[in-house]
Amino acid sequence: MTTFAEGQDAQALADRNRDLVITLMQALDKCDLATIRTILAPDVAWYVSGVGMLDLETLLTQMQQMLGMATVAKTTIVATTAEGERVAVESRGNFEFPDGRAYRNHYHHLFTVRDGRVVGVREYLDLQETERVFGAMGDGA
Repeated sequence: MTTFAEGQDAQALADRNRDLVITLMQALDKCDLATIRTILAPDVAWYVSGVGMLDLETLLTQMQQMLGMATVAKTTIVATTAEGERVAVESRGNFEFPDGRAYRNHYHHLFTVRDGRVVGVREYLDLQETERVFGAMGDGA
């Protein structure tokens, strides 16, 4: 049986993890590499449905290439759920580019946070929308 104090500690951990993930999502919109590197563990395992696993450097390179030139970069968080080391985020992205392209997608991310760093991410999105705007992605994993 969980004591009241243990329940409060667990909720405080979940809330800290949620706050960290929201800060990461905001940094991703801005391509703020310093903040992203502070939050993501160097060996983060970032899985994108339909693309496969990305290491940190590949993730950052792709992010800069795809979103770095956006004149509008806004991710709206629709809902979050945090429990222990896991934080789930449902969001919508709105990105616009100088050449007139618009990238609007829906996402679900499941983040795993340990010791104040994101160590794992599972990202689900509409891959057809991503490929419409940016071209073919990954190996289809």
